[in-house]
Amino acid sequence: MISRSKTLIIAAAAVLSVVGFKSALAAPQDVTNQIKVTPTQIKSDGREWTIEVSGVTAHEGDWATFRAENVSLIPGGKADLKYNNDKIGEVIVDKYFNKGQNLNFETVPRDDEDAKPAANIWQGKIVFNKNIEKYTNFRTTVSNNNANNFILVNHDVVIETKIIGTTTLKGDPVTVRKPNLLVANNTNLGSGYISFNTNDGSSVFGPTIIQSKNNPVKAGTKLKLTMSNDSPVRFDSKNYPAGTNIQLGRMRESISASTPVNKYGVYFSGGPSMDVKIISTSDTEIVIEVTKDMPAMDGIYRNWVSEVKVVDGSKIANGKINDIKYTSELIAPDGNTIAKSEFNQQGGIFGSNVETYARIKPVKPAEPVKPKDPENKPAVVEPAEPAKEDPKKEDAPKEIKAPNTGFEKVANVLA
Repeated sequence: MISRSKTLIIAAAAVLSVVGFKSALAAPQDVTNQIKVTPTQIKSDGREWTIEVSGVTAHEGDWATFRAENVSLIPGGKADLKYNNDKIGEVIVDKYFNKGQNLNFETVPRDDEDAKPAANIWQGKIVFNKNIEKYTNFRTTVSNNNANNFILVNHDVVIETKIIGTTTLKGDPVTVRKPNLLVANNTNLGSGYISFNTNDGSSVFGPTIIQSKNNPVKAGTKLKLTMSNDSPVRFDSKNYPAGTNIQLGRMRESISASTPVNKYGVYFSGGPSMDVKIISTSDTEIVIEVTKDMPAMDGIYRNWVSEVKVVDGSKIANGKINDIKYTSELIAPDGNTIAKSEFNQQGGIFGSNVETYARIKPVKPAEPVKPKDPENKPAVVEPAEPAKEDPKKEDAPKEIKAPNTGFEKVANVLA
């Protein structure tokens, strides 16, 4: 005969067993074979692409993967997966198989004989945060738009763009041209880089300094950036406050006749960065200062020194914001201007929600309101003028002379 206590123990064990079984069933799993990931579009040299996601069964935490070759990365590494404006998961950059273009600008040039001409080759991962069984005929799309950087080589080369999901889609092949070699006779300024990530609302602004080995930048040199009042953007320095130390990286376009290459013609053009510090910020002006002397070498240097915010969305067209006007001035430690340039350029708007910024309208300052005259305004009575008397000589006011400051002669000269 089984005692009551033993019966309770057996029953409890059975309940725990069922719970454990359900938990095991609910554990996130790879559903790549159950979900269809169908690439539908690759264009603009791999910068823009679209995939369609459909299926019947996927639970919270389940995932499916796809492979992307030589097409753009997702800005910020992830984008929302939505169905009828309901977020049901995320599409993320899960793994990198190749980031070849990094070989062009690493701080210490890396001689990699096996590196071939390519862009990013990576694995995408779709992670669900809801069960999709509740949706009838579940089908949705994800579109991406981002820069797509191909490795720089010493000859023209054709590279294939491709996305491999449940089906495989090839985009038009991309011809990567041999880059122009850098020749910098004098240190000067180049146009900066401006972009917006609509997936997470972030943005970047990066100025460009082109250094000549004939005139290397010295510690104490300042770069002043001034945004024009009629520009559709303003600086936003909340993440780049005064006092922030930054390194302007030597860009991969810093390729000269002496830049080494591997057997595939891949350039290894990296080198030391330019150390700078943010001195002051506002929504229309940023000043940064170089903190270390630079070695005498030709190079193009850039990094982000601020975010930017859109104040006029009417300047947006075809995924870009136009007429961004600003002045860049490089000032030597002695106060003399090394170089000064005015720029009018575009900024890229990337991600899946480009239309977000186009809705922004400029805020016009309110005109001052003049006070109205009261209806029953009292009449103004002028006081009677007192009778004039001939002043006596002794009562005449005395002349008060100002002290001789020496400025009188200057005033006479200027008059």
